[in-house]
Amino acid sequence: MPQVRTRRHRPVPVTPALRQLGDKLRQARTEAGLSQAQLGAPYFTRAHVSAIELGKIRPAMRSLEHMARKLGKPASYFLDDPGAARAQGERRLEMAAMAGLLTLSGAAEARRRAQKLLDEEGLTVRDRCQLHLFAGSALNLLQRGADALRDLAIAQRLAAQLGDAALERGSDYQVAVATRIAGNAREARAMLEALLRNVEQLRPPDQLLRLRILITLGACAQDLGDPSAATTYYARALEWSKDIGDLTRLVAIYQGLGNAHRALGDHDAAAGYYQRALGAAELASDLVAVHVMHNALAIEIARVSGPSAFLAPYLATRAEVALKAKDWQLARSSAEEALAAANERGAESARATAAAVLVLAELDLRDGDAARAEKRFREAAAAYRALGATAELGDVLMRQSRAAKKRGDLKAAERYAAEAYKVAKPMSANVGA
Repeated sequence: MPQVRTRRHRPVPVTPALRQLGDKLRQARTEAGLSQAQLGAPYFTRAHVSAIELGKIRPAMRSLEHMARKLGKPASYFLDDPGAARAQGERRLEMAAMAGLLTLSGAAEARRRAQKLLDEEGLTVRDRCQLHLFAGSALNLLQRGADALRDLAIAQRLAAQLGDAALERGSDYQVAVATRIAGNAREARAMLEALLRNVEQLRPPDQLLRLRILITLGACAQDLGDPSAATTYYARALEWSKDIGDLTRLVAIYQGLGNAHRALGDHDAAAGYYQRALGAAELASDLVAVHVMHNALAIEIARVSGPSAFLAPYLATRAEVALKAKDWQLARSSAEEALAAANERGAESARATAAAVLVLAELDLRDGDAARAEKRFREAAAAYRALGATAELGDVLMRQSRAAKKRGDLKAAERYAAEAYKVAKPMSANVGA
């Protein structure tokens, strides 16, 4: 009969660091008057606690934090390992850098870094909570609310487990933002109203969070077709913003007030608020916001004093800027407004129509409707061809080539790329002449 070889589990070598950790845990447990079974309950066995105290195993951070909470000490009290302390310090620096990346331009990188850190071992519950909150916040900035909700649900659960009220409020706010982005503005508004009542009961209140809640409530009211309520929320936010001096949020407030007054038909007031938003954006050196507000102001001036022929090009430009800024909702609404306003004959109106159609094609691609996007691309290409706009036509053809390649149609991708080259070739020849 062949001999059956059994696999032997080698014990973890007892290192000075593990022995010291075990001694500290035993001493703290004895001083607290707890048995090994009581210390481990309800998640860990007496044998598990005993093995840690004897230095036979290295505890996972989750089990160490559980026992440290019962003993009234931070987990760091039991960790004197210089390597672990250094790794923790580096992680803290990385998380601080990640918080600074939570902007429109840095959101994708912030999410990538958060996901990378979440794959590491030795994370504390607080680390995991903050990283999931960072990941969810980044996805909100990328307008991916449905995806953000998964990370934010974990952040909410971990914040509750920690008993950290500030982290709970931050997670709740981002969940409401994600809910609005996912298309449920009514539910988001109810969440934010409840959170606002909670924040206003704090002494002292969290002024920055209150400001963010009021701005988002204004946006929810706009989504729900209630511009009067939106002006009330934004006016309250404007009052609180004076004590904070946050220029970025001041831009959002003035822009929100402009949008609300525009919806109410008061274009003079809308233009005034857009002018203030432009000034705040220039002070904050926010180039994207400056471009958006210049355009918004021009639109209101065109609406109030004309000429109306300028309105469609301004709206089309706003749609293009919003697309680059990943504000999908504004991009779509601006493109549709541009098409509705393009009722004048002439090259400028035709260019505005083509530009708006091109924005809608990109949004269709993002939504997964490749057939509709291709139809719009062809419409834009035909318009630019009729105008003799070779640069714009070449751009459309290259977009069609990239879209075809993405869906696996390599022949179409090559054909569109070749057409784009033919369109651009005469321009290159002229430059070299």
